[in-house]
Amino acid sequence: MGNMLRDILRSPLTAMVILALTIGILWVHYLAPPILEAYHDKFKTGALLLLGLFLVLILIHNRRHPTDKLSLISWTPYEFKEEDEGMRWITLQACRKVYVFYYVAIPIGALLIMVFRSYSFVPLLVLFVMGAGQYWLYWWEVRKYLRQEEG
Repeated sequence: MGNMLRDILRSPLTAMVILALTIGILWVHYLAPPILEAYHDKFKTGALLLLGLFLVLILIHNRRHPTDKLSLISWTPYEFKEEDEGMRWITLQACRKVYVFYYVAIPIGALLIMVFRSYSFVPLLVLFVMGAGQYWLYWWEVRKYLRQEEG
């Protein structure tokens, strides 16, 4: 159970869900149409409860595994598994791909925000796509190299 909990907490899907919930809270708070006003508080409460659940799961994991703690606030993402030189090289390659992704995505995102400025949700959508793209690309690269090592 301990490894499964750690794997869930470190999953890129968990990171994307947290990103989606954060973007959703911003959308509901600032941009949602008035017709959905009855659901604003319910959505925000649900999203905050899920974020709180994530924090509680980290605390549970840390209590059960004091030698393998996950940081609540970390300058280094917990996706970085730099246990040895091989993992450092894989992390370097994945980070390089993410850098190239942002090199292209930031100007395109800015252009999309400018072109679709009459749609107030576009900046949040651009942020979500860029964040989700980063997580996906990083994990895709790490997985590719780890599969090569296994095969």
